[in-house]
Amino acid sequence: MKLYSSDETEIKSIGAELVDSGCCPHCILRYLGQMDPSVYRQSFQEVKSTVSWLQYGDRDADLYSKQPCPACLGILQYFLDEDFIDRILQTVRSSDYEYRSFICSITTPVSVLVREHCLLIQLREKFDAIYGLKVVTDLPSIKDVWKWKIGPTLSKHLDVTFDAKSSFDIAMIFEYPDSDKECAFLSDYFPELFRKRKSNKMGIDDRFSRLNVTKALSEIPDDFVIRKKKVPPCIPTQKCRCAEIKCSYDSVFLAGRYNKYSRTLSQTPWFVDGTRKSSSSVEEEICNLLKDMFRYDEHRFSASGREDVDVRMLGTGRPFVVEMQNPHRIKFSQEKISELQKEINHRSTDVKIRDLQFVSREDTNKLKEGEMEKTKRYIARCWSESPLTTEDLEKLQTYKDLMIYQKTPIRVLHRRPLATRERTIYSMSAEKLDDHHFSLYLSTQAGTYIKEFVHGDFGRTKPNMSEITGTECDILELDVQPVNGGRSSAMKAVLVMTDGKSSNYPLTKSEADELRKNLSAEVFAIGIGAAAGSTSNIEIPAIASDPDDYYTYYVKSYEVLCSLIPSIVPKLGKIEIKQHPFIL
Repeated sequence: MKLYSSDETEIKSIGAELVDSGCCPHCILRYLGQMDPSVYRQSFQEVKSTVSWLQYGDRDADLYSKQPCPACLGILQYFLDEDFIDRILQTVRSSDYEYRSFICSITTPVSVLVREHCLLIQLREKFDAIYGLKVVTDLPSIKDVWKWKIGPTLSKHLDVTFDAKSSFDIAMIFEYPDSDKECAFLSDYFPELFRKRKSNKMGIDDRFSRLNVTKALSEIPDDFVIRKKKVPPCIPTQKCRCAEIKCSYDSVFLAGRYNKYSRTLSQTPWFVDGTRKSSSSVEEEICNLLKDMFRYDEHRFSASGREDVDVRMLGTGRPFVVEMQNPHRIKFSQEKISELQKEINHRSTDVKIRDLQFVSREDTNKLKEGEMEKTKRYIARCWSESPLTTEDLEKLQTYKDLMIYQKTPIRVLHRRPLATRERTIYSMSAEKLDDHHFSLYLSTQAGTYIKEFVHGDFGRTKPNMSEITGTECDILELDVQPVNGGRSSAMKAVLVMTDGKSSNYPLTKSEADELRKNLSAEVFAIGIGAAAGSTSNIEIPAIASDPDDYYTYYVKSYEVLCSLIPSIVPKLGKIEIKQHPFIL
């Protein structure tokens, strides 16, 4: 048995000190340095016998106090028996959770920290060679000993494994009525740290928090503790009690992409001064079915940006994630999630979703990560006061990477701080509908206020379409196209196939350059047939990324395209192409 000392005489002396202090057998082993979980997994009588043998050389000796232990306040005496285990099992079963494994968490009274510290001071005073440099965190903790003892038993009854990383937690909260009183002396040495402040929202005085007490004990001199406290700690007049046993499950995350086809539907429930402004929302159209299926307590709906109520979300959709807090049902296959997606789409005409799947908490960071680095595309139906010719609109194509400056729009000034934001219009073009109406196609930096870019917002956005066209413009309808972007480090691939030559080589080369720049994509170019498939065709290497011999291919006909699979697929394997709701 590996302990802090291998000297039998020392072990007996230390054990005698701990017995005289009133410690229970489990705590005696803890302070002797016993780190082997199997020793604590013995029955309580066997643990007593082990300690008796170390102490007296007699396994039948029983000189231990029947009072609550001054170190653990009785947690390792009275809460390891079958009655307490039955209480835990009853709580778990009545809570009605699904789980594949479990973990136990224990909250002990804060005064346990003080008591363990005082007992260690006593041992340092008498056995400095062994305990002089020891701190309480060097000992096996009360929580660890409890879990070593009870974990396997609960695992057997619940028929699942005890896993320190499990999402299903069985929590026990122990309380001791004199806990704050026993910590109060610390405020004499650290008055500012323990200064009484306003109570928290629950009306509880939390001055003597675990964090504050741990910090104080790590810095306070032993002689001050000896003057203010009884060392070793006194026998408690009553044991602590288990005030509550409760179960919980870590949040589960479902992610996907949504399209919104309504111009009267908000992204989240919309209230103004307590009055609801829309009958439903994108969030509710998606989450109403999730609640019934997962039986969670609360949920949080997040999306990569948001569109206005009157704006449609088209294309491949906007990435979203739903955090379901404390779900009671979690055992669903991807096939079941696909069925859920179909049911949501069947029930709603205004919202459709795709790529619904489980994601990890770490994955959700990608939803907001680099949001302002993304490129967004829009189609706006616009009005102009004066007629605009086709030639007028074609001039818009000449604007590339146009820098604009937008003061916080008047329409959102009530909920967002006043600031001037620098945004980029990467490209734009327009299609004439009639003399006073046109469709405007925009590629912009995320976070650009499109409506304000069109009408100018009384000069708060500069430059704007009214200034660019020389006539007052306004926006009638707006649609969001696919949100480009995702994790900034994710590589993308584009395959371009052509069976002829373009009529405008400079434009083709320029568009290919823009493709690589805006998407940060690796472009593979395949020439098919006699015209495009000739190595003399300079367009193929101009379209492809460099080097040419890696990214360009030539085949005689479409029928033999499959012959390229063995060559191209391994290269694509080096590029992230997994279908993921946050990555196009």
